[in-house]
Amino acid sequence: MPKLTPYIATSILQDITKCSPEAALNQFAEFVNMLSIDGAIARVDEMRKSYYLRQHKSAIYFSKSDNRWRTYVRTYDGKRKAITAMTKPYLENKLVEFYMGLRVFDGVTMEKLFPKFIAYKAKETSLANANKLTCTYNKFLKGNEITTTPMNNITIPVLKLFFLDVIEKNSLTSRAYRDIKSITNMLYDYAIESQLLTYNVSRNIKNISYKKFAPNIKKPACERIYMGNEEALLQEKALEEYERSDNIAYLAICLNFALGLRVGELVALQFSDFSENYVHICRQEVTIFKTNEDGKIVRDGCEVVPYVKSIAGDRYIPITSTVRVLLQRIREINRSKEIDSPYLFIGKCGNRLHRRAVDSSLRRLNKKLGLTQRANHSIRRTCISNLNASNLLTDEEIRAFAGHSEISTTQNSYIYATEEPAYKIGAYEDALAAKMTRVFKGCSTFSDNEKTGSPCV
Repeated sequence: MPKLTPYIATSILQDITKCSPEAALNQFAEFVNMLSIDGAIARVDEMRKSYYLRQHKSAIYFSKSDNRWRTYVRTYDGKRKAITAMTKPYLENKLVEFYMGLRVFDGVTMEKLFPKFIAYKAKETSLANANKLTCTYNKFLKGNEITTTPMNNITIPVLKLFFLDVIEKNSLTSRAYRDIKSITNMLYDYAIESQLLTYNVSRNIKNISYKKFAPNIKKPACERIYMGNEEALLQEKALEEYERSDNIAYLAICLNFALGLRVGELVALQFSDFSENYVHICRQEVTIFKTNEDGKIVRDGCEVVPYVKSIAGDRYIPITSTVRVLLQRIREINRSKEIDSPYLFIGKCGNRLHRRAVDSSLRRLNKKLGLTQRANHSIRRTCISNLNASNLLTDEEIRAFAGHSEISTTQNSYIYATEEPAYKIGAYEDALAAKMTRVFKGCSTFSDNEKTGSPCV
């Protein structure tokens, strides 16, 4: 138990007598007048001990089997827990600490805990991650009754029903639900690590039927990659626009069709990353966040950091002839402009090109060509889909090129058919129609020959 001071003593008086801070202060002053400071603190300590021991209903007894004083309590999650001590006074002190702790638990809510949790996550991970968690919390959790209910009073059925209501109300996919549940998981983890709770209700919620979720609709290939001749048209237009505007972002777009990089990796490329046969992808541009005077996390520009999205993302990509030609052209452009920078892509103002410059240039290209608007990640998917369509590389080689930890990520989200079905009629004919053609020839229903009596299959 904490050592009592006049301040703590008045707080305890306010808590156990349910009086106002002023009344608690006056009562403590009366004790001081009668008993002195030390006597007043001792009196409050006795009142605290008596108050919490009255809440204990189980017997306190001496156990001859282990020569200790023993009793049992019920934790907030209903479990029976033994408390023991060598002497009865020590055991009573433990009981006071236990029931004081339960009172602390009673006041812990997600709403009260969230600001401290976010400050902790910002230090543990990053302000960017804290900002992402805050956005999800504000959208789906903030203002709901569940966040103002003491966390130790929330049972598995209560939290599960809340999740089901949120899923139904917002037509959530399973992925969106996991984002919400991960926050409640982490909030309970944080409460346990802070010794405010002992049981994680959220992590024990399982088996929500897949029928409850909105379907994960995968966008068609024509909205995810550049199909057919769209890739060539876009690159031709990009080169044309570069000659017209001198905007280096257009060359960055062309280069990325051969590298398949994330846009943050693309704009962070340096000449030193390129060797004779490979380019080392080892850094990226990220958004900077800061905490403003109101305590809110806000964007504050961007910077290049010496790491990429994941360990698997730090990779070496083979250099093709396309890359060599573009790289040489970019070197010549920078020399002609007397640019002395380690970065490939330097804007007109002499600063390193940022992600938004690539994104906005790509939007202009799509608009000029009358194409569906697609971002840089569509170029990345196009590049990876082309590798797969070539049938020249293994799944493992494509995964490593993409910088993914698991091949399932590459296969499920980055590989699409690169041609419209109309361009593949011959392939479908060869794959599917050959056997049926033989059947038709032997069947009187489809033959001009005389009936043979053979049954049609």
